[in-house]
Amino acid sequence: MPATKLYFEGATLTDIEETLRHYIRESFLDEGQVAELRSDEDLLMILDSLQILRMLIDLESKYSIKVDNSELTPENLGTVERIAAFIAKKSRESVC
Repeated sequence: MPATKLYFEGATLTDIEETLRHYIRESFLDEGQVAELRSDEDLLMILDSLQILRMLIDLESKYSIKVDNSELTPENLGTVERIAAFIAKKSRESVC
């Protein structure tokens, strides 16, 4: 998907990724981990299940989306890239 396509309130996919990286750094990582969080890094190796749940609750609120239990998969939530694409998809579905 091109990063220039608008998704949520004027945000591009790149904007969503940066927002997610910032949120994860500020909420869950210690100083030693903060330096480099790549968009393709496996979050399931970095965050525990409670952190992921907390993040999902916050994302549902921020982006006005609802994540179904069947969508709680590594394909949707495994990396910052995948979460950003998932948010964009859910945001488009809620507009339609």
